[in-house]
Amino acid sequence: MTYEVYGVQVKCTDNISKAEAAIYVNEQLQVMPHKKLLSVDLNVKGDNIIVNPHYDSVVRVRRITGYLSTLPRFNDAKKKEVADRIKHV
Repeated sequence: MTYEVYGVQVKCTDNISKAEAAIYVNEQLQVMPHKKLLSVDLNVKGDNIIVNPHYDSVVRVRRITGYLSTLPRFNDAKKKEVADRIKHV
């Protein structure tokens, strides 16, 4: 069965509901907030759920006023500085 939860593709066995899949996706989004979650595979093994997340391997790093990091790790002031930048085409 395949679901889309929070823009993430979820492949799982038939006995996992979309609501339960959303819980696992949300957990993975919290674990690695600086990476883009592409998809999650959920499988049942006995009484356990095996979660296999797939993240984008490319991480965009930015430099803002002397700081080099990924955008989700910046504080609010640095995020605003990124938003206020003039884009040159």
